[in-house]
Amino acid sequence: MTNSYESLMIAKTCKSNTSSGKVIYTLENADSITYLGKRDILLNQLSACEKLIAYARDNNELELIQTEINELRLMLDLAA
Repeated sequence: MTNSYESLMIAKTCKSNTSSGKVIYTLENADSITYLGKRDILLNQLSACEKLIAYARDNNELELIQTEINELRLMLDLAA
């Protein structure tokens, strides 16, 4: 579900080899967040996370990214 617009966020994994691993996001332009709604933020996070799959170093990191994608999709469904 990669979107046609340029993502405003970059996703990175943190501590992916532990049970407390997580995906973190950074903004390419901090001012852009001011004009985004909740759904747009979730879409940008999803897009950034989907791009991150190609850079997964191992199965633990891939599983972490897939879990994050599933959670983002669920939040998008609930926000609709």
